[in-house]
Amino acid sequence: MEEDAPRLTLLILDGSPLRRACIAVALEAAGVRIMQQSSLDQSKAGEPPDIILFQTGDSELESAALPLQIAQAKQLWPAAAILVIADHGNEALMQAAVAAGTQALLRSSTGIVTMQRVLFLLKEGLAVYPAPLAAALHMRPPDRAGGLNERIALAVDKSKLLTKRQRDVLRLLAQGASNKDIAQRLNISESTVKVHVRAIMAVNGASNRTQIVAHLLKGGGQD
Repeated sequence: MEEDAPRLTLLILDGSPLRRACIAVALEAAGVRIMQQSSLDQSKAGEPPDIILFQTGDSELESAALPLQIAQAKQLWPAAAILVIADHGNEALMQAAVAAGTQALLRSSTGIVTMQRVLFLLKEGLAVYPAPLAAALHMRPPDRAGGLNERIALAVDKSKLLTKRQRDVLRLLAQGASNKDIAQRLNISESTVKVHVRAIMAVNGASNRTQIVAHLLKGGGQD
């Protein structure tokens, strides 16, 4: 990195400690300040990142939740740019990610020097997309980001395996609300919220909140 290049802060959001560490080591050597989290649930008040890096999940189920995670991150840090590293050619998912607020898309095979350049382009307010996706976005503008929330709301309403109160909890959970926020908004105790969340996970075969939302987007719980 050039000596006069502006310093930036990168938040790496990835459930894999190994992947986070590999990216962190490579970019810290270039002078990038690194923050690491396994999920948005770990977010705390403090210095906001300049850029947030996501990687698509190892499974289609995890990847399906990516647009919602991006939208939630933009709610937490509106000024931060979003960079997504993706290795599969799911054009619909990538367009949904862009609609949710992604400014750059790269493959994991991208060289570290190229990634450094992209980070500083993002810091300057520019967007970086692969040529095929850029052409697709030009020909077919992505749906507005609000469409994702509408899909989730519809899926929640159709989730017949849940009670009305569980659907209320699920609706707020899918919007990124914490257990404490859900308890306050529904006027119930936080321990009761936890009971409902565990029940929702059991019904959806999920082990965390991201998988719950991914299951919704896949159309689960509507039979």
